[in-house]
Parts: sequence; structure tokens; C-alpha cells
Amino acid sequence: MEVFISNIFHYPTVFFTVFLLVLAIYWLFAILGMVDIDVLDLDMDVESDVDVDLEGMTGLAGLLVTLGLTGVPVTVVVTVLSLLAWLISYFAVHLFFFWDVGSLMSYLVGTAVIPVAIAVSIPVTAQLIKPLKPLFRKAYTPPPEKVLLGRACTVRSTRVDEGFGEATVDLEGASLILRIRADAAKGLARGDSVVLIEHRADDNTYWVVPATEFKNND
Repeated sequence: MEVFISNIFHYPTVFFTVFLLVLAIYWLFAILGMVDIDVLDLDMDVESDVDVDLEGMTGLAGLLVTLGLTGVPVTVVVTVLSLLAWLISYFAVHLFFFWDVGSLMSYLVGTAVIPVAIAVSIPVTAQLIKPLKPLFRKAYTPPPEKVLLGRACTVRSTRVDEGFGEATVDLEGASLILRIRADAAKGLARGDSVVLIEHRADDNTYWVVPATEFKNND
């Protein structure tokens, strides 16, 4: 155990250790419904089994498509990639680092290990997320808005306001996760029943009202 603790806080493994701790905190907040699971997602819709024309797709979005790292939330990609890079870095330190901690050679070799660990992790991550793509496609690809409008759903986030909110809706046996928005004054919270009344295509969100309010106005 002492060796393990020493290795995970040895440079360069400590770089990935800290990053994984940050990701662990993020996932805790995501599970509690305090942040969106796809908070880092880019504005693109790429199916894993469709050939994509990269013309006009630049920057990080184009890079992720090229590397096969699409089809699941970016946060999942980052988590898997970071865990793999951490493992590579850990075993590199454990098996091959014979220099004293803090020595110049330790820092030089450690700095070289970081990009190598990331580069090796990218294709492995692309393969590991393939089985997950159908699951996320089913959960995050909503049907046409006309099918959902007027349906009741359950709030899964800790709050719902003009800029944040998530809800689940059952549709033909599948539980879909939708991004929802509402007037903060409504005081919506986890477990509340709401009704989808409007789809906003610009950010793919649904405006909702409490189910009781919807029934009273019906």
C-alpha cells in the first residue's frame, strides 16, 4: 500500500491522479443531478456507424471525430482516457523509474511519459467506448419533438431554471434523459412531475411547467 501511494503521487502519475480526483468530484455532482452529464459536449451530432464528412468540422469537434471519440458524452471519453493514461503512467513509474523523486532526470522522463501515455490511451479509449455508443444513442437521442410535447416527465436534477435542468421520460420502454428549462420561480426540484410544452431547437432543450399547473390550464 505504501508503494502504491508513493507511485500515484510520483511525477508524472500525480498529474493524472489529480485530474481523476477532479473527474470523480464531477461524476459525484452528476449523479446527484447538480451538473449535466454532457456539460462538456460539443455542438455536433455524430453517429458511430455513419461515415462523416469532416469538411467544415474544425477544432476539437473535428479531432474527436477523426480519432473515433464520439458517440458518447465527452465527459465519458475524458474519464476513460484519463484512467488509461493514469494506469500507463503508474506502471511506468513502478517498473522503470529508478531515479530519486524530485531529481532532474525524474522530471525530464516523467514529462515525456505524459504525452506518450495520452497518445497510447486514445486508440484504446476509442475501442472501449464502442459498446457504450448504442446505449447513449438510445438515452440521449430524442424522438421528434411532436412525440414528446405534452408528455409528463420526472425531474432528475437538483434544480430547474432558465439555464439548467434534466428530466427523464419513459417512451416505449426506454428511459430518455432530456435537458429541460423552466422559470426558476417555479422552484422545481428532483422528483417533481413536469410536462414538456415547448422544444427549443437552438440548444435542444425543452421548456416545462409543473404537471399540476398544466392540468389546471388544460
